[in-house]
Amino acid sequence: MEDLLVSLADKVWKAKRVPDLEELNTARLAASSGQQPWEVFMALDDVLDRIAADADGRLAFQASYPVAA
Repeated sequence: MEDLLVSLADKVWKAKRVPDLEELNTARLAASSGQQPWEVFMALDDVLDRIAADADGRLAFQASYPVAA
């Protein structure tokens, strides 16, 4: 579960939504919480939308500090 959440966070941090990954996370969270999958998805979708909405600013900030090797 942890690997799935990290993978999802890595994608959405850059504003990339991956439906298959979101569905897999939703199914696992629903199974572990006892909630209906649609309830979990609605809550997760709201959170992911908020995180993805700020991606351009985060990526621009990160790009302003290039990594020098």
